[in-house]
Amino acid sequence: MASRSHVDVNERRLRPIYDCLDNGNNKKAIQEADKVLKKQKDLTCAKVLKALALLRMGRVSEGSSMLTAIHASEPTDEQTLSAMAICYKETQQYPLIASLYEAAARHQPANEDILSCLFMAHVRLGNYQQQQRTAMMLHKLRPAKNPYYFWAVMSIVMQAHKDRALGLSMYLPLAEKMTQKYIKEEKIEAEAEILLYLIILELEEKWEEALAVLEGPMGGQLGNELNLRETRLAAVCTKLLKWDTVNSIYKQLLDVTPDDWHFWLKYLDAGFEMVDSGFEPDQDTSEGGQRADHTVDLMREFVEGKIAGMEPAVLLRGPFLAQLQLLKLVTSRNLDVAPSVGSALQLLKEYFDKFGHKFCCFGDMTLFLDLLNSSETDELLSHIQGSVGLDESEGEDLLFAKDISQMTRHMVSVQLSRRAGKHHLMSSEARLALSQQLQLRYRQGLSFGRELLQTDLQYSDNYLLMAVHLLLDEWSLTGDDVYVWRAVVHLELGIRESPANFQFKLLLIRLYCIKGVFGPCPALYDAMEMKHIINDTMGYIVSNHVVRLGHMMEAGTMYSTMVRFFLVNQKEASEHLMSSYKFGSFGRIQEFVEFQDRLDRSLQFQSAHTEKMLLDLMLQTDCHEAVEAAADCIATQTKHIQCDEVVDNRDLAIALCWDPPSRLKPEQYREDSLAEEKCWLQLRQLELQLLLSAVAAGLEMSGAAGLNGNSSEGHGGGDGKEAPLDALNARVKELLDFAAKSQDFAEPRQYHVVQGPHRTRIANILTGPHLELLAALRDCVVYIHDLHQKDLESVGDKQETCWKAVTETARKLVVRNVDGLFKDMQGKRQLDSTALELLVASVESISYVTVMAGVCCRGLKPLKLAWNKKTKKGKGPSPPQPSTFENFNNMVAELSSITKELHQAASGLDPVFSSLDIASLRLADIPEQQALECEAERLVWSKVERSVQQSSREMCEVLHHKQFYLNTLML
Repeated sequence: MASRSHVDVNERRLRPIYDCLDNGNNKKAIQEADKVLKKQKDLTCAKVLKALALLRMGRVSEGSSMLTAIHASEPTDEQTLSAMAICYKETQQYPLIASLYEAAARHQPANEDILSCLFMAHVRLGNYQQQQRTAMMLHKLRPAKNPYYFWAVMSIVMQAHKDRALGLSMYLPLAEKMTQKYIKEEKIEAEAEILLYLIILELEEKWEEALAVLEGPMGGQLGNELNLRETRLAAVCTKLLKWDTVNSIYKQLLDVTPDDWHFWLKYLDAGFEMVDSGFEPDQDTSEGGQRADHTVDLMREFVEGKIAGMEPAVLLRGPFLAQLQLLKLVTSRNLDVAPSVGSALQLLKEYFDKFGHKFCCFGDMTLFLDLLNSSETDELLSHIQGSVGLDESEGEDLLFAKDISQMTRHMVSVQLSRRAGKHHLMSSEARLALSQQLQLRYRQGLSFGRELLQTDLQYSDNYLLMAVHLLLDEWSLTGDDVYVWRAVVHLELGIRESPANFQFKLLLIRLYCIKGVFGPCPALYDAMEMKHIINDTMGYIVSNHVVRLGHMMEAGTMYSTMVRFFLVNQKEASEHLMSSYKFGSFGRIQEFVEFQDRLDRSLQFQSAHTEKMLLDLMLQTDCHEAVEAAADCIATQTKHIQCDEVVDNRDLAIALCWDPPSRLKPEQYREDSLAEEKCWLQLRQLELQLLLSAVAAGLEMSGAAGLNGNSSEGHGGGDGKEAPLDALNARVKELLDFAAKSQDFAEPRQYHVVQGPHRTRIANILTGPHLELLAALRDCVVYIHDLHQKDLESVGDKQETCWKAVTETARKLVVRNVDGLFKDMQGKRQLDSTALELLVASVESISYVTVMAGVCCRGLKPLKLAWNKKTKKGKGPSPPQPSTFENFNNMVAELSSITKELHQAASGLDPVFSSLDIASLRLADIPEQQALECEAERLVWSKVERSVQQSSREMCEVLHHKQFYLNTLML
């Protein structure tokens, strides 16, 4: 009783501290903690809470020292342990949580709560062996609690997941025996334990044993999830090639849910496996009294029965699509029974007649269009257009839809025409006329959506998208930018009417970036609420362009947001794993681990992380001390994986596109783009490692402490202690060798304008002087390093050629003939972003060159100081100063001059500087009478103007800082 009273007193005293921490009043929390500690000096939890407040105030060293002292005392009370765990979570020192509870468990081995927390700490670290050990300790402590035992079993399964070879020979058999022990003793209590046993058997590919479990009493306990037992049973029978059972199972499921397309596909696939193998049933019935449909006629009868049994008022798409899928499978096998199944043309006509009013109709029908020849396709389109009753070829007598249903049917008709390639066979005049008609239909269709919410899509939005695609077809054929800008104007107007339509925003971002305008893109990207996993799947639509088009500050914000998502995921994924163990969701544990690994190796994560660090070296540095501080911070983060191991999680098919398959090559696009992205990522990683190695070499030559991290990580430093200069030489060699092998990417790649991926900047880097310049500066660093071993007086002019090589190469960075933003192409004035891209590449390179020059200065300063001391001691006349110092100063002066020229070129792109009023231009060539479009055009050009101004000014700002940086390097 006295002990409990003591606890209550402690809780009462600590409560004000917790309240202050919860409210974010950390200063008050420290004061409250000091008050408690005056009354009770040995109250460890109060000290921990004070340390937590200090950490949150940014006083990390004070808070950490307090935590270290408390950790060493090995506390055991639960309040202190929980508070310290919070501190370690916030500072991401997860191994210390395990160490903390490990020590507490030694002192209190019978404390269930401490052992449970220790188990979860090992889950967070992914330490499966320690998980198993701790779980068995819990099991011995509480043998009646099944979950602890199965925590140990799952930990063994995860060891098998980590080590596949040992998994099959040792871990999985052990996990199976442990589970069988509980089965024989009839101790199985929960569905999760049965599912874990099935997982083990499936990983061992013991399909017969798994089938016995599912068909036995334990299988009958799998009822919490709808159709779980049936689908698992079908999956196991598929592995055992028991196609009659699979077919029967899905046949039963379809009796209950006849609209499930997945069930229909499985049912038909199993049926045709029996057809292909010539299967003959031993008896008329299969499991549950259901006969397996082992012939085409039986499957046809089943499908037709489902169609006939439907209520006329409630038509389900599944059976009708199954009828078409049946015909597709029969046709692909050239079976004689195809006519009995039906005609593809007739079935598609009937399908449109029944479901043409649904937006999904187009997607359904495209699955089966390849069953038709060209004449049948024309007949289908003719039937559809006739049934809709809206002929778009009537010119001024254009008929508009009377209701949403008719409009949707017409929209499907247009989509199918494009899918069949009809739009690409049109003349230019017909294509533009159709685009204009679709815009009119879009405007008229807005009347059907007047009552819709802002978050709803307008019913006629796809008309506008189709009209824009036709304009882009014309642009692709003629190269006339007027069609691109018309498309942009129409999409901007479309967003006003349908702000929630992300398809408009996706296409707008793409078109703006194609034309070199990034300014409007962040607002469009944010309006789509790209959060969480979408940063990985969709981040590429902006991250590929933000630096290319000169928006450096926006790039820093964007990359930081993306990287933060991946880092937070690493923390949150462990919480999901812990919850899976707590609630017995063993089937999800492997999924979470694989998901976490997929995100850690994500192409988007690796690219954004690398670009962010390079950007930090470029932007946050205006003197060499700042460069060294930034490099010191970056060196602790450079844990790159091999480029061959990256995972492409991009969603490249998110943009709506109705082009025929012959024009869309998604698999080829992904393969080519991934190869280019990997190449670009490896190039950028090598550039980053080169710069870090150079900075480390400069610190070494000056006698200062090196960087915290190992800049040569992942590049063959066997003991992790590769000398900075050796690392620099190795990185430059790798970079030049890699560039020589990557000449396939020297020409910019072009992909589909709507649904293709984006190109990288690798072509500009490979064809320019950028890599050659870094190699020339490496030679300067090596030369200076050699000077530290030589007598400066013995150095002659012949050995000083490295400085001249740098200036000659750097001179190539200056972008000549920058005539502004516009060029005359085919007799028309068009916006051209070529100069902007070349300037951005040059600004990046001059930034890296400045860092390397700072490294040279770092190495020369000790030599200059030693020379000055030596000459002051001499009694005779002072010898002439070695030419090295003057040559270096000349190089720096020349680099400064080149930076000024780049500054002038960047300023020349600013419309204000060049006295160009972009907003007054009429590049979209929209007729004056279309007042709404003209207003939108002026808005578009004002966005273009602001974007180009921002690009110009941000480049000028970077160059201004580099100018200041170079001025500090003069010896």
